Amino acid sequence: MKTSELEEASNKLEKRASQLTAVSVVARAVATIREVDRLLPDIAEIISQQFGFYHVGIFMNDAANQYSILRASNSEGGKRMLKQGHRLRVGQVGIVGNVASTGKARIALDTGEDAVFFNNPNLPDTKSEMALPLTVGKSIIGVLDVQSTESAAFKADDVEILSILADQLSIAIDN
Repeated sequence: MKTSELEEASNKLEKRASQLTAVSVVARAVATIREVDRLLPDIAEIISQQFGFYHVGIFMNDAANQYSILRASNSEGGKRMLKQGHRLRVGQVGIVGNVASTGKARIALDTGEDAVFFNNPNLPDTKSEMALPLTVGKSIIGVLDVQSTESAAFKADDVEILSILADQLSIAIDN
């Protein structure tokens, strides 16, 4: 193996180790923090720090399943949105609204090219976005939304790991 191939393999292993650490930290938080209003902001911060995403938002669907309401965020723009009571119409507005309706993960590797992307003035640096459903049984209860300042920031292994985190978060919310 060439030095460049070894460095690439080493970088991939380091990234995977960091991702697994994130899963472990989230699992620990889920097991120890019982109040949802305290858990959600902690999870948003952990995911942002461990993965390097500039914005992490956790949305919860309202009882009528008409709106997905931002309940936690790590970014300054997200915190402004929280103060404004930011919500998106399920099935109608943006990637989050789409995922809240369909229950299927959605990735926009280039938000400028994605027809569903909602250009949020509070998050002007978003170049790529991934939203994953939070589900309990067959019910969609919310959305985990992560955004990056890099185009094509999400790879297949990111989807796998973040899906595991979304599942853990769904269980914690249900409990």
